[in-house]
Amino acid sequence: MFKGRWFFHPVFVFIFSIMALGTSLFLYIRTYLQANDAFVSYLEARNIDPTQFADSDTWLNVVVLSVLVAIILTGVILIFVYYQKMIRLYRMQQNFISGFTHELKTPIASLRLFLDTFTRHDLPREEQVKYFAYMRRDTERLSDNVTQILDLARIEDKKYEGEFVVYDLNDFIDSWVSKCPHFFEQCEIKVIKEDGGDPRVRLDGRLFEMLLMNLVTNGINYNQSSQKKIDIQIESLDKIIKLSVSDNGLGIPKKEIKQIFKKFYQVGKTSKGTGLGLYMVNHIVRIHKGNIKVESPEGMGSQFIVELPRVG
Repeated sequence: MFKGRWFFHPVFVFIFSIMALGTSLFLYIRTYLQANDAFVSYLEARNIDPTQFADSDTWLNVVVLSVLVAIILTGVILIFVYYQKMIRLYRMQQNFISGFTHELKTPIASLRLFLDTFTRHDLPREEQVKYFAYMRRDTERLSDNVTQILDLARIEDKKYEGEFVVYDLNDFIDSWVSKCPHFFEQCEIKVIKEDGGDPRVRLDGRLFEMLLMNLVTNGINYNQSSQKKIDIQIESLDKIIKLSVSDNGLGIPKKEIKQIFKKFYQVGKTSKGTGLGLYMVNHIVRIHKGNIKVESPEGMGSQFIVELPRVG
């Protein structure tokens, strides 16, 4: 945008403005002190008491002027920081619009293709059933995207009223994996269940399925391995149940780990996804009165660890 006109870049303008203001203050104070010293010297040369004419609060005036300029500088810096945050938010929103549009267009294009196929060809019943299954999957994908946006709006407005039920987390994960086999067509899924424990937790089933979907699809979409793997592990501790979702991707850069749960944030400026998945995950964990943390050793994939209060 500013290529070839770097002097119009906001950062350059900001730095130049700060330097100009600081230089102006320095020159003003120096000129003021020089004029004051010259006036005092003139009075002393004529044996006149300078205190009768010269301002005895010279340094007080300098300090007050410096404080006022410091306040102005602080205001300018705050405005600049706010401006930069607004620019960053605008870019994230643009990425969200691009990503969300892609998430909507892909299943719509697929549905259109299947409908065109039905229109132009007389397919055997077996082929029809197969295509109907694909179409159902695409409509579910569309529904999930829209539902996620609507739920997020209610959660942010604190208007979401969940339906919390006590589940055995082993059974809940098994049920979800068997219900969503299309998530794992591109990867190898492994569920490591708690043996001998009692991993009961109070969950809003629909929200927690959304959490699992976001964590798993995140581990698949940002994974460049030839054989993608997702491990879901359940551990029963003293007062908490720990759920870990791990992948064998490249991991998340350490400097970005603290940013990934922010709204619209996407690692590596990619256009994949909407930038809302992990933001939504963080909110869902909070609604369940739990905690979430990330471990991502360089080159060894990522592990999202959700800790939930244990029931009983």
